[in-house]
Amino acid sequence: MEISGRIVYLVLTSLIIAIAGKWNYFLRDPAGIAYLVLWNLWWIVTFIGRRQGKETKYDKGQRAIVLVVSIISIPWLIIVPPWEYSSFDGPIARGGLVSFGGLVLFATGITVQAISMLQLKGSYTVRLGVKPEQRLVTGGLYRIVRHPGYLSYIISLSGIGIAMGSILTFVLVVIVLIFLIKRIDEEEKMLISEFGEEYLEYMRRTKRLIPLIY
Repeated sequence: MEISGRIVYLVLTSLIIAIAGKWNYFLRDPAGIAYLVLWNLWWIVTFIGRRQGKETKYDKGQRAIVLVVSIISIPWLIIVPPWEYSSFDGPIARGGLVSFGGLVLFATGITVQAISMLQLKGSYTVRLGVKPEQRLVTGGLYRIVRHPGYLSYIISLSGIGIAMGSILTFVLVVIVLIFLIKRIDEEEKMLISEFGEEYLEYMRRTKRLIPLIY
Protein backbone atom coordinates (compact mmCIF):
# COMPACT_ATOMS: atom_id res chain seq x y z
CA MET A 1 0.00 0.00 0.00
CA GLU A 2 1.47 3.33 -1.08
CA ILE A 3 1.66 6.31 1.27
CA SER A 4 -1.40 7.94 -0.32
CA GLY A 5 -3.40 4.73 0.13
CA ARG A 6 -2.36 4.53 3.77
CA ILE A 7 -3.43 8.11 4.39
CA VAL A 8 -6.81 7.40 2.78
CA TYR A 9 -7.15 4.30 4.96
CA LEU A 10 -6.45 6.27 8.15
CA VAL A 11 -8.88 9.05 7.18
CA LEU A 12 -11.68 6.66 6.20
CA THR A 13 -11.34 4.40 9.23
CA SER A 14 -11.24 7.41 11.55
CA LEU A 15 -14.39 8.76 9.89
CA ILE A 16 -16.20 5.42 10.25
CA ILE A 17 -15.12 5.15 13.90
CA ALA A 18 -16.55 8.62 14.58
CA ILE A 19 -19.81 7.77 12.79
CA ALA A 20 -20.13 4.42 14.63
CA GLY A 21 -19.55 6.32 17.88
CA LYS A 22 -22.45 8.67 17.08
CA TRP A 23 -20.17 11.46 15.89
CA ASN A 24 -20.64 14.37 18.33
CA TYR A 25 -20.91 12.00 21.28
CA PHE A 26 -17.61 10.35 20.40
CA LEU A 27 -15.70 13.43 19.28
CA ARG A 28 -16.66 15.41 22.38
CA ASP A 29 -15.55 12.66 24.71
CA PRO A 30 -11.87 12.73 25.84
CA ALA A 31 -11.73 8.92 25.72
CA GLY A 32 -13.13 8.97 22.19
CA ILE A 33 -10.55 11.47 20.99
CA ALA A 34 -7.73 9.55 22.70
CA TYR A 35 -8.97 6.33 21.10
CA LEU A 36 -8.87 7.92 17.62
CA VAL A 37 -5.33 9.18 18.23
CA LEU A 38 -4.15 5.74 19.38
CA TRP A 39 -5.96 4.02 16.49
CA ASN A 40 -4.04 6.14 13.98
CA LEU A 41 -0.75 5.69 15.87
CA TRP A 42 -1.29 1.92 15.90
CA TRP A 43 -1.63 1.79 12.14
CA ILE A 44 1.23 4.19 11.50
CA VAL A 45 3.51 1.92 13.56
CA THR A 46 2.18 -1.09 11.64
CA PHE A 47 2.70 0.54 8.24
CA ILE A 48 6.26 1.59 9.11
CA GLY A 49 7.42 -1.57 10.88
CA ARG A 50 5.70 -4.46 9.14
CA ARG A 51 6.96 -5.86 5.84
CA GLN A 52 5.01 -8.01 3.42
CA GLY A 53 7.81 -10.55 3.07
CA LYS A 54 8.46 -12.96 0.22
CA GLU A 55 6.49 -16.06 -0.62
CA THR A 56 8.14 -19.15 0.86
CA LYS A 57 7.34 -22.81 1.37
CA TYR A 58 6.47 -22.05 4.98
CA ASP A 59 3.78 -19.56 4.00
CA LYS A 60 1.55 -22.05 2.20
CA GLY A 61 -1.82 -22.32 3.89
CA GLN A 62 -1.17 -19.25 6.03
CA ARG A 63 -2.14 -16.56 3.54
CA ALA A 64 -5.80 -17.60 3.43
CA ILE A 65 -5.98 -17.72 7.24
CA VAL A 66 -4.37 -14.27 7.58
CA LEU A 67 -6.80 -12.89 4.99
CA VAL A 68 -9.86 -14.33 6.74
CA VAL A 69 -8.77 -13.04 10.15
CA SER A 70 -8.09 -9.59 8.66
CA ILE A 71 -11.50 -9.53 6.97
CA ILE A 72 -13.12 -10.33 10.31
CA SER A 73 -11.02 -8.26 12.71
CA ILE A 74 -10.45 -4.95 10.90
CA PRO A 75 -14.11 -4.07 10.16
CA TRP A 76 -14.99 -5.38 13.63
CA LEU A 77 -12.50 -3.04 15.31
CA ILE A 78 -13.53 -0.07 13.20
CA ILE A 79 -17.26 -0.35 13.94
CA VAL A 80 -18.02 -2.42 17.04
CA PRO A 81 -16.03 -0.78 19.90
CA PRO A 82 -17.16 2.84 19.22
CA TRP A 83 -20.74 1.65 18.63
CA GLU A 84 -20.84 -0.18 21.97
CA TYR A 85 -19.19 2.77 23.72
CA SER A 86 -21.80 5.25 22.50
CA SER A 87 -24.83 2.94 22.73
CA PHE A 88 -24.66 1.14 26.09
CA ASP A 89 -23.96 1.87 29.74
CA GLY A 90 -22.67 -1.54 30.84
CA PRO A 91 -21.60 -4.09 31.90
CA ILE A 92 -18.16 -2.43 31.58
CA ALA A 93 -18.25 1.20 32.75
CA ARG A 94 -17.90 3.75 29.94
CA GLY A 95 -15.64 6.75 30.39
CA GLY A 96 -13.68 7.74 33.46
CA LEU A 97 -10.80 5.82 34.94
CA VAL A 98 -11.84 2.47 33.46
CA SER A 99 -11.75 3.77 29.90
CA PHE A 100 -8.47 5.61 30.41
CA GLY A 101 -6.98 2.48 31.98
CA GLY A 102 -7.92 0.65 28.79
CA LEU A 103 -6.36 3.41 26.70
CA VAL A 104 -3.12 3.07 28.66
CA LEU A 105 -3.21 -0.68 27.95
CA PHE A 106 -3.84 0.04 24.25
CA ALA A 107 -0.86 2.43 24.22
CA THR A 108 1.25 -0.25 25.94
CA GLY A 109 0.36 -2.73 23.22
CA ILE A 110 1.38 -0.24 20.53
CA THR A 111 4.68 0.40 22.32
CA VAL A 112 5.44 -3.32 22.63
CA GLN A 113 4.65 -3.74 18.92
CA ALA A 114 6.94 -0.87 17.91
CA ILE A 115 9.83 -2.20 20.01
CA SER A 116 9.31 -5.74 18.68
CA MET A 117 9.44 -4.51 15.10
CA LEU A 118 12.53 -2.39 15.78
CA GLN A 119 14.38 -5.28 17.43
CA LEU A 120 13.65 -7.61 14.51
CA LYS A 121 15.36 -5.12 12.18
CA GLY A 122 13.11 -5.46 9.13
CA SER A 123 12.27 -9.15 9.60
CA TYR A 124 8.77 -8.50 11.01
CA THR A 125 6.71 -9.80 8.09
CA VAL A 126 3.18 -10.88 7.23
CA ARG A 127 4.41 -13.95 5.36
CA LEU A 128 6.28 -16.70 7.14
CA GLY A 129 9.87 -16.91 6.02
CA VAL A 130 13.53 -16.50 7.02
CA LYS A 131 15.91 -14.39 4.95
CA PRO A 132 19.28 -16.00 4.06
CA GLU A 133 21.23 -13.52 6.19
CA GLN A 134 18.73 -13.42 9.04
CA ARG A 135 19.92 -14.21 12.56
CA LEU A 136 17.85 -15.37 15.48
CA VAL A 137 16.91 -12.46 17.73
CA THR A 138 16.85 -13.41 21.42
CA GLY A 139 17.56 -10.09 23.15
CA GLY A 140 15.37 -7.20 24.25
CA LEU A 141 11.70 -8.14 24.45
CA TYR A 142 12.56 -11.46 22.80
CA ARG A 143 14.48 -12.37 25.94
CA ILE A 144 11.18 -12.24 27.85
CA VAL A 145 8.84 -14.00 25.40
CA ARG A 146 9.41 -15.53 21.99
CA HIS A 147 6.57 -13.66 20.25
CA PRO A 148 6.23 -10.14 21.70
CA GLY A 149 4.68 -8.89 18.44
CA TYR A 150 1.74 -11.26 18.80
CA LEU A 151 1.50 -10.44 22.49
CA SER A 152 1.27 -6.76 21.58
CA TYR A 153 -1.80 -7.46 19.45
CA ILE A 154 -3.58 -9.20 22.32
CA ILE A 155 -2.65 -6.35 24.68
CA SER A 156 -3.95 -3.76 22.19
CA LEU A 157 -7.23 -5.61 21.60
CA SER A 158 -7.76 -6.04 25.34
CA GLY A 159 -7.06 -2.34 25.84
CA ILE A 160 -9.62 -1.46 23.18
CA GLY A 161 -12.19 -3.72 24.83
CA ILE A 162 -11.70 -2.06 28.23
CA ALA A 163 -11.42 1.50 26.88
CA MET A 164 -14.61 1.24 24.83
CA GLY A 165 -16.47 -1.01 27.27
CA SER A 166 -16.80 -3.48 24.39
CA ILE A 167 -17.81 -7.01 25.35
CA LEU A 168 -17.80 -8.05 21.68
CA THR A 169 -14.15 -7.03 21.38
CA PHE A 170 -13.28 -9.68 23.96
CA VAL A 171 -15.04 -12.21 21.71
CA LEU A 172 -12.64 -11.04 18.98
CA VAL A 173 -9.70 -11.51 21.38
CA VAL A 174 -10.64 -15.18 21.74
CA ILE A 175 -10.95 -15.61 17.96
CA VAL A 176 -7.60 -13.90 17.35
CA LEU A 177 -5.90 -15.88 20.12
CA ILE A 178 -6.98 -19.17 18.49
CA PHE A 179 -5.52 -17.95 15.20
CA LEU A 180 -2.30 -16.76 16.83
CA ILE A 181 -1.67 -20.05 18.58
CA LYS A 182 -2.01 -21.84 15.24
CA ARG A 183 0.22 -19.25 13.59
CA ILE A 184 2.85 -19.62 16.32
CA ASP A 185 2.82 -23.41 15.89
CA GLU A 186 3.64 -23.01 12.19
CA GLU A 187 6.17 -20.26 12.79
CA GLU A 188 8.06 -22.26 15.38
CA LYS A 189 8.20 -25.29 13.10
CA MET A 190 9.81 -22.99 10.51
CA LEU A 191 12.29 -21.55 13.02
CA ILE A 192 13.29 -25.00 14.29
CA SER A 193 13.85 -26.07 10.68
CA GLU A 194 15.95 -22.98 9.94
CA PHE A 195 17.88 -22.51 13.20
CA GLY A 196 17.86 -26.03 14.64
CA GLU A 197 19.34 -26.49 18.11
CA GLU A 198 19.80 -22.74 18.56
CA TYR A 199 16.03 -22.22 18.46
CA LEU A 200 15.29 -25.32 20.54
CA GLU A 201 17.59 -23.98 23.26
CA TYR A 202 15.85 -20.61 23.00
CA MET A 203 12.49 -22.37 23.44
CA ARG A 204 13.70 -24.12 26.58
CA ARG A 205 14.48 -20.86 28.37
CA THR A 206 11.53 -18.70 27.25
CA LYS A 207 7.73 -18.74 27.07
CA ARG A 208 5.68 -18.13 23.94
CA LEU A 209 3.43 -15.22 24.87
CA ILE A 210 3.04 -14.73 28.62
CA PRO A 211 6.19 -14.49 30.77
CA LEU A 212 6.57 -17.42 33.22
CA ILE A 213 3.17 -18.86 32.18
CA TYR A 214 2.77 -19.73 28.47
